[in-house]
Amino acid sequence: MKLLRTLADPMRLRMLRLLERTGTDGLRIGELAVAMKLPQSTVSRHMKALVDAGITEGRRDGTSMLYRISNAAENAISRQLRVMVKHQLLTDEQLTTDASRLKQALQDRQNLRVDFFGAAAPQWDAIRSQWFGDTFHMEAMLALLNPQWTVGDLGAGTGTAFGLIAPHVKKIIAVEPSPHMVKAARNRIRMAQLDNVELLSGSLEDLPIADQTLDAALTILVLHHVVRIPAALTQIQRALKPGGVALIVDLLPHTVEIFREKMGHRWMGFAPDELAQQLTIAGFKDIRRHTLPSRKSRSPESRWAVPDLFVLRAVRPVH
Repeated sequence: MKLLRTLADPMRLRMLRLLERTGTDGLRIGELAVAMKLPQSTVSRHMKALVDAGITEGRRDGTSMLYRISNAAENAISRQLRVMVKHQLLTDEQLTTDASRLKQALQDRQNLRVDFFGAAAPQWDAIRSQWFGDTFHMEAMLALLNPQWTVGDLGAGTGTAFGLIAPHVKKIIAVEPSPHMVKAARNRIRMAQLDNVELLSGSLEDLPIADQTLDAALTILVLHHVVRIPAALTQIQRALKPGGVALIVDLLPHTVEIFREKMGHRWMGFAPDELAQQLTIAGFKDIRRHTLPSRKSRSPESRWAVPDLFVLRAVRPVH
């Protein structure tokens, strides 16, 4: 009886016909008010009756609610009643007018979205960064890594890289020559409970990793500290499985002496083409290079521009 009483009101029938037109997308109270040319308070009162009867349901969309025909209203009795009413109202001019105004209300909704993104586009990167940080999308893309991989973090330092990668792969083998860095990396492993990280003390020129162990090897801002580059590249190639990938991130050639004087750099950057030649000699193929976008940042002393970075990707041949 409650269902019959609820459906007996012509205003509610008009609302249901409009909601049926939008399917699962739903409508806001304001949009229904525009379409029916009624005060929002009146529409809200009728909507409450429909919700209480289980005929409609709402879901939050931002700061407002979207209403639609409820799943419960799809039962046989409710559906039959709505079908009967629908046939009775097919020729009702009021419903035709409602539908016309609804079309305009939905167009206004779409225009509002377009206007928002049009106005926000120039500041969109800053808006996203303000809410979610600068690197969330890059960190999310780490999930593209093969979860069965064993990855070498060579010259791991304090473990920044393996801390990000470990949740997405089967195992990390981290190698670091500095005892102080090893201590910090071990603490990161403990604090983050990274059970799939094996931390080894050793150098890139004499990797403590068995032949053909790694699916991928990372050397991130490491090679400029290495004395014998050719030996390190040969060791990386040896530790990779056939088809394994080496990823090298390092500095382009520069003249910032503070890197040599205070940070222990043995090399003032690398020309990617020259490093690619050394990778070829070490047995790699399919070498690709990419210069990372310049950040145009400066040192803490504001006297030197920070050198640009490049990334090289190389593959150990299958045969």
